[in-house]
Amino acid sequence: MKVSGWLMHLAARALAESMDVRTMTHLVRRLLRNYDLYKSSGFRQNVPIPNKTAAKQIVKDIRDSELFLPFIDLLIKIGHAGLMGRRYRVPHLREILSEIKKAGFLYDEEFEMFVEDPRVRRTKNWGVLREGEEYVLTFLCIDIVGNSDLVRKYPDEIIKSTYTDLRNIVQNAGEKRNGRIWNWEGDGGLAAFYFSQKNNSAVLSAMEIIHELFIYNMVGCRMDERLRVRIAVHSGPCQYRHNFEDISSDTIKKIVEIESKHTKPDNVTFSSSVYLTLDHILTEQLKPFKAGGAQSLYRYELLWEQEPVR
Repeated sequence: MKVSGWLMHLAARALAESMDVRTMTHLVRRLLRNYDLYKSSGFRQNVPIPNKTAAKQIVKDIRDSELFLPFIDLLIKIGHAGLMGRRYRVPHLREILSEIKKAGFLYDEEFEMFVEDPRVRRTKNWGVLREGEEYVLTFLCIDIVGNSDLVRKYPDEIIKSTYTDLRNIVQNAGEKRNGRIWNWEGDGGLAAFYFSQKNNSAVLSAMEIIHELFIYNMVGCRMDERLRVRIAVHSGPCQYRHNFEDISSDTIKKIVEIESKHTKPDNVTFSSSVYLTLDHILTEQLKPFKAGGAQSLYRYELLWEQEPVR
């Protein structure tokens, strides 16, 4: 997030008017563990640093460390719950929140952090996941069945338009539930979910993709055959990297294995880590099965009754 000069000014005023230098330093060390205000500001250790000067320096260092939003999170929490057993009235928070909203971020009270306003911007990390940090995410992996045969059989124009249509279906289903596509390679990709009921969101997105693809094959597909996919949904820890190629994650390896080895065409497979947290109305639509020994997986597929032959 780009922090304006006015926003920095408001944050510095909020600090200077609500706490002393010792408390400011204690607070900033929650985000920058070995923070040294004297070293950063250039003051000698035996010289008191004025409140306003300290506040401006801290806000500048927080901004330069790309920790401005987490720092405002802390100020909000202090305003509500206090710090070290003492209550603080942090001024200017309403103005700060208004400026942050203009920059495209909203405060999520459930997670107690700022997240992107999807009406303004949509990035892979929701504006909050930090490089190298580990998070528990839910992933949706999708792959086109028989991609190599389709590429050989149909002209490039038809393949490109068909695969673009699939990506649009996946993106629309995921983004309406605050999901993000992390990787796409033409014949499939990986979407991630992080906020709120992320497992339910990923499952509903996967179901919607299957439903939309069924309709697409009936009325919109330019090929002489159905576009078929396999989808898997799995949840677990993963270290965030801006460059997807730099991610090394057992969770991602696992979902690729579930999709490629244990998922039938036109089906969605869910791991037990996802299934166990789902709403009952969703679990009723899934069928359990065993794969790879004792591994429990769950399947969703479209079923419809055919008219009886007369």
